[in-house]
Amino acid sequence: MRHRGKGVTIREVAKAAGVSVATVSSVLNGRAHTRVAAETRQRVLEAARRLGYRPKRLAQALRTGLTYALGLSVPLCPDSLLSPFFYEAVKGALKAAKQKGWLVTILGFQGQQEELALLQSTLEQRSVDGVLLFDPQDDDPRLPLLKGRLPFVVVGRCSDPEVVTVDNDNVQAAKLATQHLLQLGHRRIAFVHVPFCFATAQDRLMGYRMALEEAGLPFDANLLAGTEGYYGVEAGYRAFLGLLNRLRKPPTAVLAMDDTLALGVLQAAQQHGLRVPDDLAVVGFNDSPFAAHCEPPLTTVRIFAETLVEYATDALLRLIRGEPVAPKRMLVPTQLIVRASCGAMSRKNN
Repeated sequence: MRHRGKGVTIREVAKAAGVSVATVSSVLNGRAHTRVAAETRQRVLEAARRLGYRPKRLAQALRTGLTYALGLSVPLCPDSLLSPFFYEAVKGALKAAKQKGWLVTILGFQGQQEELALLQSTLEQRSVDGVLLFDPQDDDPRLPLLKGRLPFVVVGRCSDPEVVTVDNDNVQAAKLATQHLLQLGHRRIAFVHVPFCFATAQDRLMGYRMALEEAGLPFDANLLAGTEGYYGVEAGYRAFLGLLNRLRKPPTAVLAMDDTLALGVLQAAQQHGLRVPDDLAVVGFNDSPFAAHCEPPLTTVRIFAETLVEYATDALLRLIRGEPVAPKRMLVPTQLIVRASCGAMSRKNN
């Protein structure tokens, strides 16, 4: 008796699915020019999965000119190496790619110039068929480098209307998180952020400011605490400690635009003698695995990073196959997860 998946042929998949060999070939090779009904396509994929069909990748690559590999351009600087966001991102990409029989290659880099050099090398060697980009910036140099040369999807907001993006509504998410703190009675709310060259930082600042404005409160730039570089616990610690050291009166609440930054805020607050949540309420972003296990457990905005990148990977595969992608701007909902770190504040600081 043959072991599952061993030597299964395309003819056997066609027989199990009740379709022609040509139809199976079109579905498994992702040919955009061949129209196959969605129900038929699903039946073929299910039959292939059930039988454990494994395409001969080398022969497939020679026939189609594809590598059947996707690239994830991921920062590997110390502050982001163990980032819960990128862990979830890799999970999402692997999940979506595996369903279609594709591989995922991590394109790791440290710093913008190294990323650009890596992408240029990827273009020259044609080592992947498309790439996912993260953390778009103003005048992002990666976009003109790749445009028209390699399919790509951006996870985040991008001003170029031709670029396919998958993102959260970061303006609305930050606004709701800030409103939550306002509803608890806080009026001096600090914002801990990465540099504003990043679109995500710009959007979350906008949401924070909108919530203050609608509450009739003035925006105070003195309550902004920016990191010197990227995300990370140490970055959040240094940014918030610097804020506390320069303010005569500390804030009563903090919105940190990432859970790693929020964890640094908790450490700085403790060192400064502030109790959380009695003296200081703290809210983060991402709902990282450690958020529920902080002391106190961290209130945070769940952004569903795995889902974000699943959608982005699916869109990238469509681009590679020459299929239309609509909408080009996809938004994934967020959810405020309320825990103990944003409890009632101490009235003496009001």
